[in-house]
Amino acid sequence: MKSKIALTILCISLFSGICFAQSQPDGKGRKPPTIEERLKMVNEKICQPLKLDKNQSLNVSDAYKEFFTEMDKSIDFKANPPRMPEKSKVDALAKIRDNKVKKVIPENLFDKYTELEKSTHPPREGNPPKQ
Repeated sequence: MKSKIALTILCISLFSGICFAQSQPDGKGRKPPTIEERLKMVNEKICQPLKLDKNQSLNVSDAYKEFFTEMDKSIDFKANPPRMPEKSKVDALAKIRDNKVKKVIPENLFDKYTELEKSTHPPREGNPPKQ
């Protein structure tokens, strides 16, 4: 009888421990990536596939750094979940960034850049990433 009680308590403890180890559904457990992490991702997903030289990669990274900085300023982190800025503001910032990139990379690579740039977008919540 004592072993059954001990086994029951052990099972309840393990089950409750597993439940508390789950991330919170409201997203409080997740932190957005830092600017440095996002720049590393840009280097891996854009600069390396385009085979840009060091100077071009640096200029592309600078354009993205300015973009990420301005985006972080315009996101309302006080809201739960954080509220993104209006689409028109995001599009304006993206256009400025793309114009800076267009000046740096060869014209024939810009179409490939636009395809690769889409792969850097974070997946939307509730939608699985497309493969």
